[in-house]
Amino acid sequence: MILTQLNYVAVAVSAIAYFALGAIYFNPKVAGKAWMQGHNLGNPTEEDKKNMGKVMAVTFIYCLFACVGIGCLVTIIHPTTMIVAAKIGLLCSLFATISLAMSYIYTRKSLQLVIIDSVYHVLGMIIASIIQTAWL
Repeated sequence: MILTQLNYVAVAVSAIAYFALGAIYFNPKVAGKAWMQGHNLGNPTEEDKKNMGKVMAVTFIYCLFACVGIGCLVTIIHPTTMIVAAKIGLLCSLFATISLAMSYIYTRKSLQLVIIDSVYHVLGMIIASIIQTAWL
């Protein structure tokens, strides 16, 4: 089974990188301010701040699941160059971002918000794929 062949250290490191990218990307000085406006979010309340640890933990787990999926593809394809690794990450992110865009149509989110959210996942999955390929 493919899950027994994964390099779980590489999966964990790539998940940490994907998660850390969010801390940078969603900073108000990068895309955070536009992201909050697009989702009609105000400054976090005290209740929001209390739940932030749980939100961050769940977000990391989702990054981990995505990186396991990427790891399966990297293990199967066994890319020999970082360009091929980046293409694997791009392919994975296209599936994710197309699904995101479909959902946003029905919630009437703007194209700008689709782009903001999608770019994060495109970059995160490309980085994760490159990290895991480097560990092959």
